[in-house]
Amino acid sequence: MTKLFFVSILCLSLTAFGQKDSTQHLQEVSVKAYSSQKTLTRLAAPVIQLKPKELNRFENGGFLRVFNQYPGIRMEQRSPGSYRISIRGSSVRSPFGVRNVKVYWNDIPLTDANNETYFNQLDLNGFQGIEVIKGPAGSIYGAGVGGVILLDSKAGQAQERKSQNLKLNGIVGSYGLANTSLSYTQASKVNNTFLNYSHIGSNGYREHSALNRNVFNWRNSIFVNDKYAIHIFNFFGDIHYQTPGGLTAAQKDENPRSARLATAFTPSAIEQKAAIDQKLYSFGISQEYKATSTLNFSLSLFGTLSNLENPFITNFEKRKQKAIGSRGKAQWLLNEYINLVGGFEILASRSNFDVFDNEQGTATNLQYSEEVKAKQSTIFAQMESELPLGFILTTGISLNSQGYDYAREGGLSLDKKSSIPVRPRLALLKKIGPDFSFYGSYSTGYSAPTVQEFVTVFQSGQNNTPILQAERGENLEFGIKGQKQKVYYEVSAYELKLKDAIVRTVTESGLDLFKNSGLTSQKGLEMLFKFQEKIAPKLAFEGLFSGDFKNYKYVKYQDGDQTYDGNRIPSVPNKTITASLDFIHASGLFLRNNLNYVDRIQLNDANSVAANAYTLLNSRLGWEKKVKALAYNLYFGADNLLNCSYSLGNDINAFGNRYFNPAAPRTWNAGLSVNYAF
Repeated sequence: MTKLFFVSILCLSLTAFGQKDSTQHLQEVSVKAYSSQKTLTRLAAPVIQLKPKELNRFENGGFLRVFNQYPGIRMEQRSPGSYRISIRGSSVRSPFGVRNVKVYWNDIPLTDANNETYFNQLDLNGFQGIEVIKGPAGSIYGAGVGGVILLDSKAGQAQERKSQNLKLNGIVGSYGLANTSLSYTQASKVNNTFLNYSHIGSNGYREHSALNRNVFNWRNSIFVNDKYAIHIFNFFGDIHYQTPGGLTAAQKDENPRSARLATAFTPSAIEQKAAIDQKLYSFGISQEYKATSTLNFSLSLFGTLSNLENPFITNFEKRKQKAIGSRGKAQWLLNEYINLVGGFEILASRSNFDVFDNEQGTATNLQYSEEVKAKQSTIFAQMESELPLGFILTTGISLNSQGYDYAREGGLSLDKKSSIPVRPRLALLKKIGPDFSFYGSYSTGYSAPTVQEFVTVFQSGQNNTPILQAERGENLEFGIKGQKQKVYYEVSAYELKLKDAIVRTVTESGLDLFKNSGLTSQKGLEMLFKFQEKIAPKLAFEGLFSGDFKNYKYVKYQDGDQTYDGNRIPSVPNKTITASLDFIHASGLFLRNNLNYVDRIQLNDANSVAANAYTLLNSRLGWEKKVKALAYNLYFGADNLLNCSYSLGNDINAFGNRYFNPAAPRTWNAGLSVNYAF
């Protein structure tokens, strides 16, 4: 891998010095990551920037098609509504939801003090930009050893003196898919408003995999004067989706559409009406104050309310969660060479779990009740310096803490406070020419166990099992970035060493149990190329190619009598290769294609079972047109055109060898988007 990395650097360096400069850039917009406000080629960090053009390629198609084009990012969907996101890591610890990744919504943490993010409540139609930081970023963002996702809600945009816009999206497809959204935006000098409602429903490919979700999103900005602005955010999501459960290889081959079957000891998923039913409300208010042209402050307050019910095979869980927090930041451009950033983040949550017997989807006898209070805090500082000879040095550091206050009905209680070591970051970038750079960085981060992971020791009755510790990661990375004419490229190589990595096992009764695995080594090589060209007077061609090559192994991990030292970490494909090819005609006709190859994936720590490699091809043919104030987009599409048999999300270390969640074969869809400016 090391040889390949340096060969790639050499080839791209020769390309960079052998071409003339161009003023047409694919990546001109500055990024928000690390509060740098520099372009990608001047940022010494692995960051993916998704602008409206990238988000709208498969409009109304969801996050999967967007994220899975890019190296180091993998999004899974075991069934409609059941999402997992992995950034340069594994989903070995994630039965559902998002772990190891910190998510921000308009600079407000969407990830709570429980270290959990309900990403399946979000709708892609509500965002105008996304940035993904790959790898540990604890120096400024606190928890999240895998990476950080920065979400930017849509805002009103004045178009040709039109200050208001009304947009309707709709898509229908195979297996009862119906996705609609209606949004309104208004923009003026003193106020900016975005309102959005979206609905998605699906019967699902498998038995017992229906989805129904409704989302309401409101963003409002009040510009009091040139120096002071107030931003208000509100979000409400109501989601219900059935969970069909995993199948064995034999069951998958016999009937991939089947839900989890009954055994001699447990009923089936259908009999128990296994599902997730959640209502989530998030709110936030932030203030921005520009004291001078070089000094600005921001302060935000936010909170979340969540009610979740989860009838499962063996029990019925009712979960109520409340979270509140604050984040403040000051940024001072000391001079043209030095940029200073400092701030804090405080999160607190309270989770109540009531677990009952499940009798065919009805909660009956109470098994136990427990309450967990979680607190998390971060104080951070960063300095970015322009040095002689074209060097840019970034130094950052944070002081973090995480604590749990646990109480269970019957008298068991625990107050666990852990001080996470200082999380530093050091990065150095060398500018070579106007649009080429080489960088190296050392970054650190941590991921504390989620509340659901933390309490499994007590839920399983195995009180002698050590209490979960936070994962701590150290990442060493080298990379290049360049922009020449209409081509953007980047190559990076890294090694992440993760101490006390959290892994998931499943007990005989079907309960999740989490343990610290000791030490892992996660080495990777990533490549990304983006380009555009006119191939005829009225025909343009745009493309993206990416490669992601991983060598993730347990260095030290023993579970009982089993030793897994040297084994590959399950849930991680050795390599993924993607290609996106778009053809756009001046008449408005377009053809968009995504090709995604995923290598074999180990499914357990013993590496005795693996999911086969697969290749997906998604395409969309359509017509975009704008007539005065009206713009519309009509399209027809297909997913999995090659009719591949695969699982887009597996159950890792599953008891009874029920690893597989088969995904749909070839499916069809059609949609219409209409935008009216007035």
